[in-house]
Amino acid sequence: MVYLYKLTHTQREVLEALVKLYEKHRRLIKSIEIAEMIGKDEGTVRNIISSLRSLGLLESKTGPSGGYIPTLKAVELIKMPPVASYGVIRVKKKGEETSVNAFAIEIIDILNPEGGKAILRVGGDIEELKEGDEISVGPAPYTRLYIEGKIVHIDRASGQIAVKIKRMVSVPREAVGEFASKKLVTLSPKQSLRDAASLLFKRKIRGAPVVEGNRIVGIITTTDIAKAYSEGNLKAKVEDYMKKHVVTIREDEDILDAIKLMDLHGVGRLIVVNAVGEPKGIVTRTDVLKRISALT
Repeated sequence: MVYLYKLTHTQREVLEALVKLYEKHRRLIKSIEIAEMIGKDEGTVRNIISSLRSLGLLESKTGPSGGYIPTLKAVELIKMPPVASYGVIRVKKKGEETSVNAFAIEIIDILNPEGGKAILRVGGDIEELKEGDEISVGPAPYTRLYIEGKIVHIDRASGQIAVKIKRMVSVPREAVGEFASKKLVTLSPKQSLRDAASLLFKRKIRGAPVVEGNRIVGIITTTDIAKAYSEGNLKAKVEDYMKKHVVTIREDEDILDAIKLMDLHGVGRLIVVNAVGEPKGIVTRTDVLKRISALT
């Protein structure tokens, strides 16, 4: 598991700073920003970053507009408590993570017409939660179970929480390439925003990757186009307003990985690529939700 990585104190300090800065700004992070945050020399930070990159814990982009972003493994490493367990899941309240972790879930009264219940064995600061709170848990690492419900009882002495289930689904084990849209609409950097807007409207989509040859160089959405028009740049080109950081996922990766990537990067679509990074399709948050709801 990711949290079994043995990082030095300095490596963990740099990685924690990178994750915090990325979650705050949602953009490529400069090494100088990390250095300033942890009070270390930028040269030292760059050396540490090199070792973290070799572990697959961050990605980088060179050049004046370059920087670093944490990988999904890095976020799991920083946020997952280092305990020996079948896995732990952070409990969320109103969509926000708490410091309470669930490490066992038992489903009871599943045939009760008034609705089943889940008993969570938890650790952490249970005082963050109270009866009546709406919470969610999951997806669990192995069963991939996701539960939403209302807390009906808390036993602080035993560390157990009873939840009346409102919604329960199991995320299917399925590669994104099996349900992603293969009719990929692409744009070129030099294309006018007017042409891009017309194409997105005709295809009834909200965004498309920007491609040069077989290489993805950006992504543009209807929000980016609206921004250009609001600024009066009616003659702008796609490259002027496209986002250069594109979140991709391999076609053989799992639907659960897609969910995690979307949450990590705060995006609603992922470009699906093959093993050599060529764009092959697109998967949206709506596609994922439809796939899950079709199997519940």
